[in-house]
Amino acid sequence: MVKNRAGKWIVACPWRSAFSLAVGVLSVCGILLLQIGCQQGASDTKSSVKQAEPVPPVASAVSQEPATQNVSQETAVQPKPQTAGGAAKIEFKTITQNFADIGPETTHTTKFEFKNVGNAPLQILGIKPCCGSVTRGVKPGQEFAPGQSGVLEVEYRAGNYPGPQSRSITMNTNDPEQPVVNLGIKMNVVYRIEHAPNGLSLFLKRENAGCSPITVKSTDGQPFSIAGFRSTANSLTAEFDPSAKATQFVITPKADMAKLARNTRGQVVIALTHPECKSVTIPYDVTPEFSITPQQFTLFNVKANQPIQRDLWIMSNYEEDFEIDKVSSQKGTMKVLESKKIPAAEANVPAGTSAKVGARYQLRIEITPPVREDDRSILSDVLEVQIKGGEKVTVQCRGIYAAS
Repeated sequence: MVKNRAGKWIVACPWRSAFSLAVGVLSVCGILLLQIGCQQGASDTKSSVKQAEPVPPVASAVSQEPATQNVSQETAVQPKPQTAGGAAKIEFKTITQNFADIGPETTHTTKFEFKNVGNAPLQILGIKPCCGSVTRGVKPGQEFAPGQSGVLEVEYRAGNYPGPQSRSITMNTNDPEQPVVNLGIKMNVVYRIEHAPNGLSLFLKRENAGCSPITVKSTDGQPFSIAGFRSTANSLTAEFDPSAKATQFVITPKADMAKLARNTRGQVVIALTHPECKSVTIPYDVTPEFSITPQQFTLFNVKANQPIQRDLWIMSNYEEDFEIDKVSSQKGTMKVLESKKIPAAEANVPAGTSAKVGARYQLRIEITPPVREDDRSILSDVLEVQIKGGEKVTVQCRGIYAAS
């Protein structure tokens, strides 16, 4: 029993109060959900409006592109509608230019003349040159009235290797019968300069390293001058007169023996003033005083403290006797177990040949892999062999540890 506001006693009903409370809660939730739904709907509306906004138009590439620029798109513009009863028609004087023999890496220019022989404007839709060429004079979007002519200029660069070569250019137009025209350039690349020898074999134990004279000759009768002479590490030099012009020169290089000993492989570059050959490159190779075989020890599945043995051969390339002064390992993983010298007189030379070999050493090397550090899986060391009174030769050692 409870009293109401009027002071009268009434019977309280618990389920009715709970029901009223539940109704109130549901009402509040409904209002909140309604507000959230409205806000979400407004947000979605704003989002959809934002996505539907039109994108500002981009200026046409054709209107911004200069006439001399190389256009790589196959179709740069869209064709305009044709008028009833009229059609454009493109006609080239030639679609292939053949330039026969030209020098390597030279630049040339040619032209392709055409005319609109139709009765409607001819529209250029696209120009696509291949690599190594550039087009000028005609650009996508350009129109030619009936009877009007045009010239497509093409600049191209020849390759470096001799032999037949070609370049191609594709032009797209609104000609309904010939919408695509393939233009071609043919050439035969030939060397305008010959040189002999093609390579230099040099020796440390010969006067001037045994370097032979270099002959440079024009094959087309075009006089030229020697503009420069340089070599790897300046190991070879030569005197020349840059003002002299002729169709042939004989150059006598001078060898720097100390530099050649440090640069046993390199090249000579001779600069020229020939209009179709600016330089020639001649490689050189120096025979070292000693050869070592193998030049590297490569090991697999090595295990710590388990020795591996390998044979090492050291030979004189200049038929001379020599002695080994010292053999050492940079990291101490290699040592010599046995050293055997084979004099030149006892070397096995194939019968019927005039081949000569110098003294040789056969070394038995023991390699003991150390304990792996920091989970390293690679073994690396260098064996140094010091020749008595001579140079030092080295052998790399590379090994891969077995999986633990």
